Amino acid sequence: MSNSNSQSKKRKMVPDVESEEKIVYTYNIDMAPQDTQSSGSSQFMRNMDDSISAVESILKYTFKNKKLLEEALTHSSYTESQSYQRLEILGDSVLGVLITKFVYLAYPELDPGQISLLRAANISTEKLARVAVRNGLYKYVRHKTSSLNDKVREFVIAVEEEGEEEMVVHGGQMKAPKVLADIVESITGAVFQDCDFNFQILWEVIRELLEPMVMLNVLEKRPQPVTMLYEACQKEGKGVEIKNSRQGEINIASVYVDGKFIASGSSENKENAKLHAAEVALSKLMRLKRTTDAISLQMKGNSGEVTEIKGAKRKIHELCIRRRWPKATYRIEHELGPAHDRRYIASVQIELSDKIFFMKGEERSKVKKAENSAASVMFFSLLELGY
Repeated sequence: MSNSNSQSKKRKMVPDVESEEKIVYTYNIDMAPQDTQSSGSSQFMRNMDDSISAVESILKYTFKNKKLLEEALTHSSYTESQSYQRLEILGDSVLGVLITKFVYLAYPELDPGQISLLRAANISTEKLARVAVRNGLYKYVRHKTSSLNDKVREFVIAVEEEGEEEMVVHGGQMKAPKVLADIVESITGAVFQDCDFNFQILWEVIRELLEPMVMLNVLEKRPQPVTMLYEACQKEGKGVEIKNSRQGEINIASVYVDGKFIASGSSENKENAKLHAAEVALSKLMRLKRTTDAISLQMKGNSGEVTEIKGAKRKIHELCIRRRWPKATYRIEHELGPAHDRRYIASVQIELSDKIFFMKGEERSKVKKAENSAASVMFFSLLELGY
């Protein structure tokens, strides 16, 4: 093991030699304007030996077979050499195993679902793309697709502007270019093959690269919004549907709860749009629930009995006419108890163009009484809001 440790810490600086094999485009945030790039100025090119040396310094690992790292840094658009695609597949699989083992040992009591969520958070495209940016690996990829430069540059700037105060777990405002995650996986695969498929040596090399890891406390503070949305609505007996559409290059995700529009989010990336929409929908639904709970408390007197308005449904109907709102709709949310002692909980909803008012009433023995209870809650709520 001591030999492998010394191997991983050795440095071998390759002399600056002339080579006819050049990186046609280099992901570099300090690149010149687009017209200068297209001119093929050698100022913005590196030979592969220099790139290999730089990446070895980042990894703190010297390759026995330099061709493996050359392959790991070569995009499929550069057809003069073997691309990183095979190594990417290997690295993807190995990273999954290593992260699963790390989480499994770090949290002995963690249930399978949480293990899966932590593993996914640490090997997602978003996470690995940020690893490539934070460690500067994005600067050393050889390719012939100039359009990728703009996407990578924009992502690098966005990540740098975010700072390090808060870890982004589930996706930022900008799509993470997949090529950045690919090179982290391909480099991982290259190291794994170069060290004779030794998991321990590989983990020693890439562990620091992956820091900061997404740990359980971080995930609990920032749980996956889409999962949270489905779980919250399931508790209330409601169905959730997220519909996707596009406007030009922008993906739009729209959240519907029981067929009613709640919120939308947008991003260049389809998954990020879905995450943003779920976050907004959760926020709206939580505010609505807090309002409902507060109104319910205000309606209770000292005895704890709920105060109801006689003819509350009629009052709501008159208010909708006066405000030129759509007609309020009622539905039975829950039926409780045996058939001879059935109890009902009803809800009422008023859907406007820019918002939705939704309230649930108390448990009652008849459907009409349950609807009146819901209408009473809605009436008190609208009064509280100034309507």
